[in-house]
Amino acid sequence: MSLTSRRTFLKNSPMLAIGLLNFPQLILADKCLITPNQTEGPFYPLNFPSDSDQDLTRVAGHSSIALGEKILIMGRVITPDCIPLKGAKVEIWQACASGRYDHEFDGNSAPIDPNFQYWGLFITKNDGQYSFLTIKPGSYPVTTNWRRPPHIHFKVKIPHQSPLITQLYFTEETQLNRQDRILQRIPSQQRKLVMTELIYNQSLMMRVGKFNIILGEQYADNRTPYLG
Repeated sequence: MSLTSRRTFLKNSPMLAIGLLNFPQLILADKCLITPNQTEGPFYPLNFPSDSDQDLTRVAGHSSIALGEKILIMGRVITPDCIPLKGAKVEIWQACASGRYDHEFDGNSAPIDPNFQYWGLFITKNDGQYSFLTIKPGSYPVTTNWRRPPHIHFKVKIPHQSPLITQLYFTEETQLNRQDRILQRIPSQQRKLVMTELIYNQSLMMRVGKFNIILGEQYADNRTPYLG
């Protein structure tokens, strides 16, 4: 599948790849388990790119695509009662394949990728759906004895509620995940809520990870969570 065909496929059928994979739903006693909050970190964008779509693998006006493994991250934004939220604003930001953020505070000596978007935005669909075409981020050093595992930052906003800020990790990064001081702050029984397994999808010719985001606070006006 060509890149153009892939992007059209994702735009027109954003949840088909999830439907083709068998992911367990994180539900207990008819309640969806709330996504843990995590630190925003120092690299939230100071300036947002003009190309602010769901495809981080290309930058408008550039002929080349981002370096690294292309992956698809997909899921739903839902309430603790497992009701999907339409109209939620989902932002992601992350390092490129070398482990570098496009941010003036990042002192990492790894190279910037000029063809990677670094930040993306998606407004959820009728069933709370979102999707991002991105690359698997690289790890990077924090101190001489601590490297952060590959991860993607998420910020989810809806009316009448404080944003949820969290991070998504990859199950295959066993050693780095075990040593990560930020991930380890989450109680062990809740860490699976911020983990995804990348599974190869033959139709898309890339690996796909699912991440359902469950917002925990009550709505201020007690209205239906359908946001129009």
